[in-house]
Amino acid sequence: MRLPRGITKTPKGWRITVRHRGALYQKRFPPSKSLEDVETALRTARARHRAGRSTATGTLAADVTRYLESYYKAAPGLEERTRHLTLWRAALGDDTARDAITREDVSRVLHSWRAAGLSADTCNKRRAALLAFYNTIGGPGSPNPVRGVPRFRTAPPLPRGLPFPLITRALKRLPKCKTRARLKLMAYTGARPTQIRRLTADDWDDKRHTLILHATEKGAGTRPHSVPLSKDAQAALREFEDTDAWGTFASSPMGRMWKAAAIAVGLPADTRVYDLRHSFGTAIYRASGDAHAAATILGHRSRQTIDRYIKGAVNDRVVKAVKQFERATRRRKVS
Repeated sequence: MRLPRGITKTPKGWRITVRHRGALYQKRFPPSKSLEDVETALRTARARHRAGRSTATGTLAADVTRYLESYYKAAPGLEERTRHLTLWRAALGDDTARDAITREDVSRVLHSWRAAGLSADTCNKRRAALLAFYNTIGGPGSPNPVRGVPRFRTAPPLPRGLPFPLITRALKRLPKCKTRARLKLMAYTGARPTQIRRLTADDWDDKRHTLILHATEKGAGTRPHSVPLSKDAQAALREFEDTDAWGTFASSPMGRMWKAAAIAVGLPADTRVYDLRHSFGTAIYRASGDAHAAATILGHRSRQTIDRYIKGAVNDRVVKAVKQFERATRRRKVS
């Protein structure tokens, strides 16, 4: 069935999109909502925007609140966006008018954060949050003091693959529970946390040993795809079912539990839950030498993305060369 323009069917239900004078408005509805109700909501939203959305600026505090409650409420990453804009409010002043903020003000705050030790990547994320706020609240064609402030140059991301024997030891330290089952599933399938949240029992084909991982709305590599299951992955799914780990969950407790177990077995202190996915991708490439297969299993479209896993897998020829070096230097010491 062809949907009306402005209505999209997503794994989470429905989404309506209205564009008005360059500004973008989106709202989401659960799958239980009928298409007729969604079409009514779309017509209402279009009428409201045609009637004219006020572009007058108030205080930064008032405009940020309006933006988060009216335009960003149903979008992914609300918690992070709220945190970034709260920091901008503190740095620029709640009572400052939006149109009074200059490019120099934005640049000054960003460079002060960078000088205080904040990473270039985090500064760029805060810049992006403020840029999106201005684009949405006033429209892309309206004055935007962030647009002329350049991003900070960032270093290429480092490989995040961890040794699987240590991952296995860390997982064994955890008690049998929903969190351990989710961590195991991530380690042995490379699934994203958002994909694990969306899993249902129907996605698991125990006879064919496959699992369907649904698309996510963030990132370039988010195609729905089916992955073959290793014996470890099958065991993880059985534990997942035994503990009834289906459904949504909070990321923070999961991260704290994993980090404590990881550090206890000697993994780096900056270990993150997402490193389990990176480790799976690195291990797949190391075992097969097939970058395309690794990218397919992880659901990546971009070769640049999969390169991170390739860099994390040390080339067998390099390993052989180092071992030859060791043997040669030992012989010289003996003589």
